[in-house]
Amino acid sequence: MIDSEQGTPTADPAGAGLEPAEDGRMWLDRRYRGALVASGLKEFDAVMGISEGRCLRALKDRENWRLELHHPHHTPRGAFLKKHHIRTWTSWLRARIGAEPGDTAGRVEARNVRRLTADGIAVMGLIAYGEQLHRNGRLESFVLTEELTGYTPLDHLLPKRFPPLSEYPQRRDRDLRTLVRQIAQIARRFHESGYNHRDLYCGHFFVKEGAPGSFDIKLIDLQRVQHRRHFRRRWIVKDLAQLAWSASREHIRCSDRMAFMREYLGVKKLSAADKRLIRAVLARLARMERKLGYGP
Repeated sequence: MIDSEQGTPTADPAGAGLEPAEDGRMWLDRRYRGALVASGLKEFDAVMGISEGRCLRALKDRENWRLELHHPHHTPRGAFLKKHHIRTWTSWLRARIGAEPGDTAGRVEARNVRRLTADGIAVMGLIAYGEQLHRNGRLESFVLTEELTGYTPLDHLLPKRFPPLSEYPQRRDRDLRTLVRQIAQIARRFHESGYNHRDLYCGHFFVKEGAPGSFDIKLIDLQRVQHRRHFRRRWIVKDLAQLAWSASREHIRCSDRMAFMREYLGVKKLSAADKRLIRAVLARLARMERKLGYGP
C-alpha cells in the first residue's frame, strides 16, 4: 500500500499508457509533464489540494474544477479535474490490512478513456490521474483531462444551432438529421463494443461543428462506464431511455427519434425484435418522466 508518505514510482495500474510521477501516487502523459511542473501540479498532494482555478461543483464526495495549465513555451491550456474523496468500511479495512486501494474512481475513468479510445470511440484526452489510500481509510483519487476547446454539450448545442419546432413545424433540417445519425452511430458502436454508460444524457456528448453539417463528437464523463459480456439488455435500455429523455422536445421531432433508432439498429425496416427493444425504451422513458418530469 502507498500511504500518506512518499511512495516510489510504480507501473500505471489503469493500464492507460502513462508514466509515473516521482511520488508514486500519480501517473501522467509525458507530453504534459512540463506543463504540470510549471503549474505546480507534479505531485498527488498538490493536485488534490489545488485552490487555483474555478470550482464547477463541490459535493460531499467529489469536486469538479476547471484549471489552466501553464507552460513556459506555450499558451495556457484548459483542463478539467475531478477529485474524489471517500471513506468506507471497505477502504478502512484495506488500509488496516495494508492492501492496495483497489479500483478508485480516478483509476476507473482513466482505464475507460484508454479502452474506449482503443475501441475507436472518441473521448476526451487523458492528462493524468492519481490515487492514495491513507492509513485512516480515507481514499482519494483524481483524473485530469483535456478541455474540449470549441466543443459544446449536445443539450446546449441543439437550442443554439437549430430553431424550435414551434417556429418551423414542417421544416426538415438536413444538418440536424446528420447530427442525429452520428449520435446514433456512436451509441451503436459503444454498445456493440460491450459498454454501457449509466449516464448517457445529451450533456455527455460534446460536439464541434467544423463546417456546416460536419460534426465532431466526443463522449465524456466515463467514471461509471461498465463493460459487460452478459445480461446487457437492461443497461442498454437504460442508456437509450436517458438519451431520449434528455433530447429536447422543442428541437427533436418524432421522425428524428425514429431515424435515430433505425441508424442505431442499422436497419431500414424494423424487425419484431427491434420493436420490442423500442417498446422497452419507451416504457423506461415513461417511468423517468413520471419520476423526473419531462426532459428539456
